[in-house]
Amino acid sequence: MLKSHFDIHKDDDVEEEFEHEAVSHAHEEEEEHALPEVISGPVRKLNRSEVSVRLGLLGKTAEADGYTYLKATCTDMNLTDITAIKYFKHLQFVDVSNNKLDLEALQAVTELPHLLLIHADKNILRSGALKKMKYLQVIIMNYNELTTVHDVFQPELSTLEVGYNKIRKINFDSRMETIRCLDFRYNLIEDIIGLNFPNLDSLYLAGNQINSLIGLESCVNLRILHVRNNPIKLLNGFVPDLGRLQYVNLRNCKVSTLRQVKKLKVLPSLETLILKGCPYMGGTGEETPEVADEEENSELRVEILAALPKLKKINKTVVTPEERAEAKELITQWIEDGAADEEAEEEQQPEEHDNDDD
Repeated sequence: MLKSHFDIHKDDDVEEEFEHEAVSHAHEEEEEHALPEVISGPVRKLNRSEVSVRLGLLGKTAEADGYTYLKATCTDMNLTDITAIKYFKHLQFVDVSNNKLDLEALQAVTELPHLLLIHADKNILRSGALKKMKYLQVIIMNYNELTTVHDVFQPELSTLEVGYNKIRKINFDSRMETIRCLDFRYNLIEDIIGLNFPNLDSLYLAGNQINSLIGLESCVNLRILHVRNNPIKLLNGFVPDLGRLQYVNLRNCKVSTLRQVKKLKVLPSLETLILKGCPYMGGTGEETPEVADEEENSELRVEILAALPKLKKINKTVVTPEERAEAKELITQWIEDGAADEEAEEEQQPEEHDNDDD
């Protein structure tokens, strides 16, 4: 099946393994997923017979009056023209990845009246502004030449996946309240101010240049936040209104103190927190083989659990009953010590405290 976020309840371990493999083989990946070379020459047109032998996924027609093939996979064909696709009116899923299609050429899919998903990784797209379609729910355009998504609009769009482009800002000219998953991994995004997606469930922003999470406040239905490999030091932006947020991945960010971790106490549903590779956990905030293989610090795990007792999973490991017992003891110790420890911590972190807006 094509990759999509229809199943947004993905396994956290699988997600972590995928991310680690992607980052640790960065140079290999750049070569493997290099954009198609733009070569001047004859147009490479898709013809109907080529589509016919690439059909799959037998299912009912949209009118439910019979059965037909719902998916076409026309990948790795050096295509510059896919006009022939429009003659297959029952298609709901189209994959034209790894070709040489620009936006004008890709517009051919907008003539498919029942299209639900378009997968167009590794083409030469500089815009994702497909003509408005009645049912389109998923757009996947990783590894293209996109610098903006402001002109993207589809009335039923639920998932937009545009990783590994050159996008600097998440902004849209037209509001799309149906959006449930945004995936902007490995772009050039520096902030998320103005993010306004009240129905957003999953936000993937790994590998950008984000240093602040201020802007999350309006994403009141957010459940998954993945911001691995960003220079985030201060955990401002988390508010009680983010009551459904269960999973926060801050791996290889710049979080360095327990005081920042404690800011996540406002999240009533937080179950999984990933801090591996952060300075607080003994890391450098950079992805290296040493970070990937580093052992968990048991004392720091207990400290995190004492600060956030509702956690069920820290990094990749489920919290144990023994850790919960130790965390309770530490909480008792903190209560007995009062605010002295936090005051001492603030004195030890004057630079961070001065820059903290809270």
